[in-house]
Amino acid sequence: MENQNQNQYQNPQDNNSAVQQAVNQALDEQKKKKKKKRLIILAVIVGIIIIIAIAGSAGGGSDSSSGAQTTAGAASEATNSVATQEKEKTEGEIGDYICTVKSAEKCNNWEGKNSIKITYNFTNNSSEAQSFDVALKDDAYQDGIGLESSFLDGGSDELGWDVKVKPGTTKEVSKVYILRDDSTQIELEISELISFSDDKLTYTVDLDK
Repeated sequence: MENQNQNQYQNPQDNNSAVQQAVNQALDEQKKKKKKKRLIILAVIVGIIIIIAIAGSAGGGSDSSSGAQTTAGAASEATNSVATQEKEKTEGEIGDYICTVKSAEKCNNWEGKNSIKITYNFTNNSSEAQSFDVALKDDAYQDGIGLESSFLDGGSDELGWDVKVKPGTTKEVSKVYILRDDSTQIELEISELISFSDDKLTYTVDLDK
């Protein structure tokens, strides 16, 4: 009888222990599931970050390539534009004027020194009347050394470089330079008298011809 009563008292404790064990096991399972779930979520987040990084890198490369193509295209268009402008540029054009060499002949200046007379075709395309000597600056060289300008017996009136020319008009003008020798090739450089540009025309005259 006593044993029976003891068993009756012990059974609730055993039941409580079993319940506690079951609860602990359930909690452990829940913790494991939470941990597993966290790991899965973390893996998904890392995967998304990697995908975004790869996509961004690919997009940046595409943008860079596109930018390079655009720059190359713009440079090509600019080159073509410059080439077209050079083709369209009239021979002898300098600023608002056109100056070409018509002829060259040996002569003696007013002092009897050996000289060269260069005749230019001068066209005034500016908005007002200009003379050659006001519009343009001319220099002549032999062996890189500048030649001195001079006159013929008739003075500047015979040469016409100080005569005004109206817009759209072409006139022959001549300049006389004292030669250093009778055989060395002459280099002529023509530029605007007043200009911020370094543009110039270059001609050569062979004295042996």
